[in-house]
Amino acid sequence: MKKALSIVVAMLMVCCLGVSVFADFDLTSEIAADINSNLEVSIPEGVDVSNGVTFTLSVKGTSENDTIRVYLTQPGDTSRVTEVYYIEVVDGAFETTLDMPIDSTGAIQGTSDPTIIMFKGVDYATPLANTTFESFVIVSDAAPAETSEPETTSEPETTAEPETSAPAETGIALALVPMAIAAAAVVVSKRR
Repeated sequence: MKKALSIVVAMLMVCCLGVSVFADFDLTSEIAADINSNLEVSIPEGVDVSNGVTFTLSVKGTSENDTIRVYLTQPGDTSRVTEVYYIEVVDGAFETTLDMPIDSTGAIQGTSDPTIIMFKGVDYATPLANTTFESFVIVSDAAPAETSEPETTSEPETTAEPETSAPAETGIALALVPMAIAAAAVVVSKRR
């Protein structure tokens, strides 16, 4: 009985670790309006964007563009730290998950960590046209402190202070449930 219980406790502890390893930052509600210019979305505080980390972004939506460019940078597009990724729009819709390795040391126009996600049209002269994000999720291995509001710009801007809102739901609280069950199982096994 104790062997079986110890196996269950070990499995629960692994589940506890797994819940908090990947936190989803769902920013969908913050950028649901139609966008007709470049879009700068602030990376939520608490997301690890340091050199060497891979930033994962899942997006779904509609657009009048054929292709959308996306990369990580600073406000005003002053320090790009990832390659430019192209999201193909098919029949007015797009859906993709991008894994973007961050290389702050090789950044174009600078060497700082990124603070925004930049979305643009297919080339430098083409802004986003009637683009709506139905789903916009950042997957991170760090727990968030808070989320931030996106900014839309027609032209590059100087550095702006991001606005903040309520903490993002990350599922960290769910990690406490298996840990409590495991602790209760240990107490029960000690009494028998």
